[in-house]
Amino acid sequence: MPTRIHARHCDPSRAPAGRLCAAAAVRAGPLAGRGQALVLGLFFVFASAGVLLLMFNTGRSVDEKLRITNAADAAAWSVATLEARALNYDAYANRAIVANQVAIAQAVSLVSWLHYFESSVNNAGTLASVASSWIYHPAEYPRLAQLLGTVNGSAYLDVWAGGSLRTIVSNLDRALGSIVSIHDAVSVALSASQSVMHASLATGLAQGDLANTLVQRIDPAMRASINPASHDFRSFTQVLGRSGPAGDGRGRLAEVVLRSRDDFTRERVWSIRGPNLSPLQRNVELKRRGGTELIGYDEWRALDTLEHQGQRMRRWRWRWRRTPIAAGAASTAAEAASSDARGHHGGSYRDNATTAYRLAEPAMQRLDTAGGRFSGLPATRELRDLSPHAHPISGVTLRVAKPRAALRTSGGSSIVQPGARLQQFDAPASGGEMAALSRAEVFFAPPQARHDGKSERPSLYSPYWQARLATPTLTDRAWAASQQGGLTLP
Repeated sequence: MPTRIHARHCDPSRAPAGRLCAAAAVRAGPLAGRGQALVLGLFFVFASAGVLLLMFNTGRSVDEKLRITNAADAAAWSVATLEARALNYDAYANRAIVANQVAIAQAVSLVSWLHYFESSVNNAGTLASVASSWIYHPAEYPRLAQLLGTVNGSAYLDVWAGGSLRTIVSNLDRALGSIVSIHDAVSVALSASQSVMHASLATGLAQGDLANTLVQRIDPAMRASINPASHDFRSFTQVLGRSGPAGDGRGRLAEVVLRSRDDFTRERVWSIRGPNLSPLQRNVELKRRGGTELIGYDEWRALDTLEHQGQRMRRWRWRWRRTPIAAGAASTAAEAASSDARGHHGGSYRDNATTAYRLAEPAMQRLDTAGGRFSGLPATRELRDLSPHAHPISGVTLRVAKPRAALRTSGGSSIVQPGARLQQFDAPASGGEMAALSRAEVFFAPPQARHDGKSERPSLYSPYWQARLATPTLTDRAWAASQQGGLTLP
């Protein structure tokens, strides 16, 4: 154990020569190394501060990344929902246009039928004469009696009322003509609304405004941008109008409208037949033929005819006797309509040719000249790809970014800022900002299966368009990387 020397036992003036003063060896024992742990403590304090700063940055970066990712997903899904609703609006508008066109066809049918009925009443005597001159099947006489009773009864009432049937028919012509004009105006307005809506969506500006409005409500520092290379909504649909790339494209609408006609508008057909009684008669038939057709794409035309036909022996040869009884016809046409074409009209031109040419066509009621304006089938929106096995999908990719200065990390907007050597623990964002990439798709999905077992094909006549999130493509990732100086996104 070392000797402890105290200063009071050492007097330099009294010490012998050669002896050292004990003051030079003060505290040379175990407490002589006190104070050397300060350097190690400073090192641990600096390391702990760095670790805490790194943990703070990591936590805040993860939180910011989650916020930006969620904002990107929400914005992409919202933009896709906007586009899906646009397609659903197209479907509802197309259906409404079809309904208005069917209403126009019904109005024209009623005008033709009214004039047919008026002609039947005026020719009640001819009908009664024909019915009494030929023999019919016993099962047909109840129907024949009903027809004769209706026509003769109406003729009697018309005479009793002083010929008011003509006035009633004229007033109904004007009323139905006004209905035609109203439905035509509605169809044109619906077609124009589709054009206006797609004009705002085709460039992507409306989608970009929606995305930025949404992300800035989450965080005012965020900004959203759409990848124009993979945004195909503009080319997803097409306009089918008079002058399309392949000519007049209104055949698609005409097909749907003609299939949507009710039974009365489509055909008004019945027959009362008689037996073959040689040598008295054969091929006896009282033919009612009528129907409403779309002539081209710019005219609705209705035709109704009633004609009696039969063969009788004369000079030992069967000869036809055709007796026109009643006819009615009406049309409404645009200026571009062709008057040379003819429709089927329930077989009027084939079975009742005499009545159709001699009575119906000369008495055609032109509603377009009497207030019933019709501008033809309007232009409509439809998918660009209508092939049977197509599965059309429209996608939109969004990149949402937030500048580094606005991030809530030590290098951004946080009050915790590194300095001096602690700056090496800072985590700067790539490209000076933090970003997230998200993609959403618009797809066709009926809510339930059809009752007839058939599958519903995608079209803009069925409002079953929905939105969903999807995986960004390689093109999207390359575009996003180019926005951050060529750095690949995680």
